[in-house]
Amino acid sequence: MRFNLAEQPWLPVVRLDGTRAEVSLVTLLTEAHLIRRVLGQTPPMTAALHRLVLALMHRVYGPADGEAWAELWEAESLPDPTVPGPGETQPRLPTGWFELFDSDRPFFQCPGVSKVPASSAAKLVPHLAVGNNTTLFDHTTATDDVSLSPAEAARWLVTLQAYDPGGMKTPYTKDKSSQAAPANRMGMVLVEGGTLKETLLLNLLPYSPTQERPRNTEADDRPAWEAPPPSPEPELRHPKGWTDLLTWPSRRVWLVPSLRDGTLVVDQVVITPGTRLSGEPQDNEWMAAHRRPKIREGRTVKGQTTRPTYGPWYPVRLTEHRGVWRFSQELLLSPVGAEERHWQRPPTLDHVARMVMEDVIPRDAVYTLRVFGQQLDSKGSVVEQTLEETVAAPVTLLRAAHDVAGPVVGQSIQLANLVGSALNQMEREHRAQFAARSSAELALGYWPLLAVPFDLLLRALAQALDAGTSLGPATKVWAQEVSRIATDIAVRWAEGSPRRGRNLEAAGECYGRFVGQLDDEIRAYHGRLAGYIE
Repeated sequence: MRFNLAEQPWLPVVRLDGTRAEVSLVTLLTEAHLIRRVLGQTPPMTAALHRLVLALMHRVYGPADGEAWAELWEAESLPDPTVPGPGETQPRLPTGWFELFDSDRPFFQCPGVSKVPASSAAKLVPHLAVGNNTTLFDHTTATDDVSLSPAEAARWLVTLQAYDPGGMKTPYTKDKSSQAAPANRMGMVLVEGGTLKETLLLNLLPYSPTQERPRNTEADDRPAWEAPPPSPEPELRHPKGWTDLLTWPSRRVWLVPSLRDGTLVVDQVVITPGTRLSGEPQDNEWMAAHRRPKIREGRTVKGQTTRPTYGPWYPVRLTEHRGVWRFSQELLLSPVGAEERHWQRPPTLDHVARMVMEDVIPRDAVYTLRVFGQQLDSKGSVVEQTLEETVAAPVTLLRAAHDVAGPVVGQSIQLANLVGSALNQMEREHRAQFAARSSAELALGYWPLLAVPFDLLLRALAQALDAGTSLGPATKVWAQEVSRIATDIAVRWAEGSPRRGRNLEAAGECYGRFVGQLDDEIRAYHGRLAGYIE
């Protein structure tokens, strides 16, 4: 019973010609220039597989600094990891680390829990219900015969370690409690290029543990497959560094394979609580944006103005109906001044900006930010939905001066927020006149329609900054689109469900006040930007 992830196909990819395939880890790296992207069965799977591959690339290629990164970027393809590099005698990738069913060091697993009673392999797959956790669309139970191919089991194993929800698990001894896996608490940001090679390198920070690079990476940092199998008992600790966090062992897992009609399958699995993560997320996680809310404005005390007071840091997360583009300032722009900093974009974008300034990456390039997330219930133990959204990422904005790009992007998002609030206020005022209970927010249908216009705004701002021309035309088009979309929604609302008599009259009055407020917000938006768009 052997399945080696470095040698046998299991990673789902889309090639440049649009065809789909499964490839091994070695093939993924050596043919990355011929592959469009890794595409998992769910957004969390896609995100988890990218994190795994990035950890592998760090251990194989480094790169130790920007110069080494540039060599990888400019090469036609990535070096074969099974061949020793210049001046080396051993291959960079020992394939023995990647045996899925090794009895002593099975990939991403813990042999110590092998004596715990196993359950159905359905527990590996979030959308298959197990035991009493049946769902509306799936009625699999723990007694159902679910078998996974080794490739399927490997993909769900990697996804589980990154995205498994918290809650009670089968204990190794007594401890049943588990922390939600690390990727659940953020929107994971992936910079996507034209090929998988570009995508992987755009997300590959300079890596040198002996030089503590990236920040908070210790000399003994290593991914899960290089470390000895973990103790079966749960633990709490800080990450040793970036590849340790990318392959965080949030669960102790043991896959139970068997042969069915000569075919190797996984039909049972042991999953127990694993390593709990300690530390602040903004200090260790480099594939997420972080922000901290302003609690109090600066005050004047004895003639001196104090700085604003901010709350704790939070990762930017995906929320249904609330487009991630609303966090474009935090995702794309670099804040000025560490003391005043109240957001932190993914450090991968800082590296991309440096490579642009050094003329390694073209200054007119436009990439895409893919943001992946998983929303849990209030207890953090049930998956409610998985999400994936995109934001345009012109490199001009990544390297732009914050004193120009920041206010324009920030004020453009604020305009959308204010108009969305006005839509909700219009609906609430109408219902209040009839003592009716408020329905869902009217603006829920407004936010998704702004995603494409906002992408066009970002591209237009980047072009204007590159050309040294006014930002005015781009902001005028944005204001027009916000007004058009909001007005369409307001008109449909006013002409919606049958309205007669006083109901119709009240709806007209509320609509009229909304139109006035919309005009006021548009004028105020242009006024606030007057100093930036000349």
